[in-house]
Amino acid sequence: MEGVFLSDFIREVIEKKSRRKSVHSLAVYNALIRHIDSFSAEYDCDIFTNSVTEEFIEDFIIYLENAGLRHNTIVGYIQKMQSMIRKASQYNYAVDPTYDQIDIRLEDTFAVFLSMNEITRIYYYKFEKQDKRKAKERIRDLFVIGCLTALRYSDYSTLTLDNFQGDYIVKRTKKTNVTVKVPMHDYVREIIAKYNGLIPNGLCIQYVNKYLKLIMREIGLTDKITFTYTVGGKLKTDTKEKWELVSSHTARRSAATNLYLTGRMKTLEIMKLTGHKTEQNFFRYIRLTSDDTARAISGDMFFRK
Repeated sequence: MEGVFLSDFIREVIEKKSRRKSVHSLAVYNALIRHIDSFSAEYDCDIFTNSVTEEFIEDFIIYLENAGLRHNTIVGYIQKMQSMIRKASQYNYAVDPTYDQIDIRLEDTFAVFLSMNEITRIYYYKFEKQDKRKAKERIRDLFVIGCLTALRYSDYSTLTLDNFQGDYIVKRTKKTNVTVKVPMHDYVREIIAKYNGLIPNGLCIQYVNKYLKLIMREIGLTDKITFTYTVGGKLKTDTKEKWELVSSHTARRSAATNLYLTGRMKTLEIMKLTGHKTEQNFFRYIRLTSDDTARAISGDMFFRK
């Protein structure tokens, strides 16, 4: 067996599967190819499928760290590279058996969620200054729907009259292509009525995220939040106000976390709404502080006489 150029092999694979892969996934693979080609040029070496050894991956990780990439971005690239080498082996190209000896793991990412009190505060907020389109109000209303359905932005931003069926929202999800049936919260029902079923949709996610930060700052979500992350192989600490950390995805994470915090629903029931396949991934996804956990269990009989 012989090895083939790694970049060429990855291009060949993603071209064959481009119809089945998301735009984001294709962009990540193309970025990986650029890093491989850049590494090859910098160190004047050709990289074949059988060039990817344990030692090579260690060097490639250092190269990516020196490029200032975050730890979890690097993990994603390494996992995709290992996946491609595994596929090359299946195609009977030569590979080195040590390619999967590197066990690099994701670090817990930091992301905020909004409590039900905060969501209520957001829902009832009266905007004093708005343009004729009432952009702030429309984006706020759309965001609240996301906070109370656990749908992804690609799904809650494309809801139409056909999705509103009695007391439920029924939607075939874009990412996983499965149909979910979500009970309507009273706020969601009121928003639907407000727009006669034609809720705001089709808005560019970058536009929405920009406006959301302005909206959350105006509402007053100014709590200071400190978090850590690894970039360039070094641990960094940062502090931001909460409004700076809110995005369109915060809605789905808030819904999942608040559903769990009610204590009235089984984890597997919530997972059917969120689409998580394992409890481990679900608990990594939701955001619980030690205070949240303490409040959730404080009423248990264990803590009583």
